[in-house]
Amino acid sequence: MSVTRRRMCQRGGREEAKLAAVRPSHRRAALRVPGRGSGAQRHGGHEPGAARPRAAAAQQAEQEARAADLAKGAFLSQVSHEIRTPMNGVLGMTEILLAGELASGEREQVEVIRTSAEALLALVNDILDLSRIEAGHPMLRPRDFSFRELAGDVLRLLAPLAAERAVDLRLEVDPALPDALYGDPVRLRQVLLNLVGNGIRFTRKGTVKVTAERLERVAPAIRCEVSDTGVGIRPEVQKRLFQPFAQGESSASHGFGGTGLGLFIAKNIIELMGGEIGFHSTRGVGTAFWFRVPLVPARGAVPQTPVPDGGGGEARRLARQGRRVLVVDDRSANRSVALALLRRLGYAAEAVESGEEALTFLAEKPYAAVLLDVEMPGLDGLETCRLLRRWEAARGGAPPAPRIPVIAVSAHTAEEERVACLLAGMDGFLPKPFRTGELAAVLDRWTGDEAPAAGMEPAAETLVERLAALQALGDKTGEAVMADVVEAFLRQGEADLMVMRSALPRGDGETLAAAAHGLAGSAALLGAARLARGAGELARLARRGELVDCPALLSEVEEEYGSVVGRLPS
Repeated sequence: MSVTRRRMCQRGGREEAKLAAVRPSHRRAALRVPGRGSGAQRHGGHEPGAARPRAAAAQQAEQEARAADLAKGAFLSQVSHEIRTPMNGVLGMTEILLAGELASGEREQVEVIRTSAEALLALVNDILDLSRIEAGHPMLRPRDFSFRELAGDVLRLLAPLAAERAVDLRLEVDPALPDALYGDPVRLRQVLLNLVGNGIRFTRKGTVKVTAERLERVAPAIRCEVSDTGVGIRPEVQKRLFQPFAQGESSASHGFGGTGLGLFIAKNIIELMGGEIGFHSTRGVGTAFWFRVPLVPARGAVPQTPVPDGGGGEARRLARQGRRVLVVDDRSANRSVALALLRRLGYAAEAVESGEEALTFLAEKPYAAVLLDVEMPGLDGLETCRLLRRWEAARGGAPPAPRIPVIAVSAHTAEEERVACLLAGMDGFLPKPFRTGELAAVLDRWTGDEAPAAGMEPAAETLVERLAALQALGDKTGEAVMADVVEAFLRQGEADLMVMRSALPRGDGETLAAAAHGLAGSAALLGAARLARGAGELARLARRGELVDCPALLSEVEEEYGSVVGRLPS
């Protein structure tokens, strides 16, 4: 009996119980809509009569506060979208202008536009982070990364600002610190950018130094310190430095700028990671901020970061020639930016303004990838991708026609948006506004010679964390998302394994690759990274006709599949 069939038998009559365990939370959520009473109120309850008015008033106040939080979150999300979308056009066009021939005065003017737009974008990001913190939403997306590389990238990014202020940047990393770690590099980078940026802004003709060391106390940890030789922080300011909107100096009188949110956000990020942050400062001597977070070894090979200029040089551009990319966006400015950047990277690019047009174009000629805007009038990006996947499945053919990689492009950056895109059948996610390097990295990943299996966007979560994200999405939409995804994985996973077992003895590499490709995508959607990597490697070998090592690899995939099934909720 197969591992999935055994699993299904063990679950037996527990299936309805499992779905009941998922769906009641949606029913309970529905009862908390403002204006509706609780279940106890609706059915009479058992509270003493004198206490009922007070209990009802308290519940009504709680409902109104919860509704206000939801309304504020929705408002901020929409404002962010409406700012990020035109900002995509501003930053994209300035990047294109700066890459061309400009007179010295013109270049300075375009640089002012670029830095002003980036400052506005940073403000929007800070406000969104503040709202997520206040709402108690998780902000971490852990994966394997190199701390040395991350810190070096931060210093390289801030080098122009340091040069303007005659500040010397230095980096010292303890040799005992492992190069490959597991954590959230995006959030750690955000913390370092804030601390190093502050050090540079409050220092003139001095030094800002970043040091990182490994600590071995109760548990392994990494301690990072950012010290400067700047003006220092006044004692009366130090007490409130980690509070929102607090600033070390008045931006109006000293020209240091900032919203006063950076350190508050940094503190929350570090504490979310299970760490702590602090500082010591002497007026007129300088300041040193430090943070300590748990040291977790990497779970696999650290992914290579994209080439800094995003283009990868002339050889990479030549390799991209002939690869056609379809841009789908209802805004002409966004289409213009995407087309210009794609052609600069070497791709052949075309653009349409609606999901309906996109489906027509995709049916008529082949594309290496699609850049699909998520929020469009009429047929939005999610439904467009669902229809594309259904059309691909209905085409049939032997061997099956290749699946077209779809990259979601969205000004909404919440985790729920990413998960919704994956569930709709999209492969990558590109937040607006995007730079040339980010666009090149995601397309090279999906259109290169070693393109991964479907749904293999670098996973933010482990299996448990991805299931929690799916449950959260279900709580938000009122649907049993997690239960449905798990059921689909179990049903399709066994079918994929049966096809692979049958195809391998016949030497049918194309069929084996197609089934392994499908399993890899399903596993990646669940956050089962090891299974996704194994099935993806099996698909790669089978696609090349290199079947010698496939039997052993298939056995490993089956074993890992059984392990994943055993960890799914019952």
